[in-house]
Amino acid sequence: MTTTTTTTSEKKTTRLKALFHRPETVIMPFGIMPIHAQMAEAAGFEAFEVSGGMTAFWYGVPDVGLLTMTEVVEHCKRVADSVDIPVFCDADTAYGPGPASIRRTVQEFIKAGVAGIHIEDQAEPKKAGGQTGIALVDDDVAIGRLNAACDARDELDPDFVIVARTDGYGAGGGSLEEAIRRGRLYAAETGADVIFYEGLHTWEQIREALAATPGTPAYVIPSVTLNTRPTHEELTAMGQSIDIAPFIYGGVIEPWKMLLKIREQGSSAPLAEYMAEQFAQKGTEVFVGAGDRFVKPSYAQVRDYEEQYLPASMQRDYVNNPNVGD
Repeated sequence: MTTTTTTTSEKKTTRLKALFHRPETVIMPFGIMPIHAQMAEAAGFEAFEVSGGMTAFWYGVPDVGLLTMTEVVEHCKRVADSVDIPVFCDADTAYGPGPASIRRTVQEFIKAGVAGIHIEDQAEPKKAGGQTGIALVDDDVAIGRLNAACDARDELDPDFVIVARTDGYGAGGGSLEEAIRRGRLYAAETGADVIFYEGLHTWEQIREALAATPGTPAYVIPSVTLNTRPTHEELTAMGQSIDIAPFIYGGVIEPWKMLLKIREQGSSAPLAEYMAEQFAQKGTEVFVGAGDRFVKPSYAQVRDYEEQYLPASMQRDYVNNPNVGD
């Protein structure tokens, strides 16, 4: 696996589409906030995905379609604006049900600077992937949903990536066979660029699904209960287009553990001990301070702007300050 920090004038949509068509599996970090995308970019990854489910959680609501299209697009625009790498987003059911609404969803994501979205074949009210209670729309409804999205894409930016997600495995009465049938159907009957099989439970199932969709890039996000992982070479050999890496899980789990430690000790000492461990690594790649290492513009750039554009009477004293060297 290789990563790059090279900048390019090529459109973000064009770059994302090329990643899906690359012969080897591309690792794509998966998170929520602009700082998560900036982390992915700083680490050298070539694209970033905004998680729909985890974005809902960070807004304090379940992943059942409670966030509106405008809320999600506004959020994803902030993420896309924060980095130079392409940003790929979860667009649920495309916020229909009507074709006009679906077309507007695609148009708004494109105007927001997002490079691609995935659209699922769930019936409303939608459920989180991996949860019970999932139902699917009929084949013709799913095909119409995807083709309305693809036609809107082609009118504004043909390189904008439309991914057709099927929950055919996890729906009530679903199966691997149903997921594969739908994946093949969407590849044949719609203009979708990529097929996404949601929530398969074993690597044998994943191999079978990927092999069943020749000629169209495809990928699987496995069930969260599947904790084994083939090598990058094995993923490439089985045809996994992208390998989603939800590195942000630790951003929920570890803070919760810290809160429990603080509660148990009745003191913020565990946090002080943790920060002491982190500052002992200052000057190394792993040290990030409070996270401001990733922001754009950087503090140094802000200082440069002030020195370049502010009159002398408004210049700040960056030298005679107790924070120098912190």
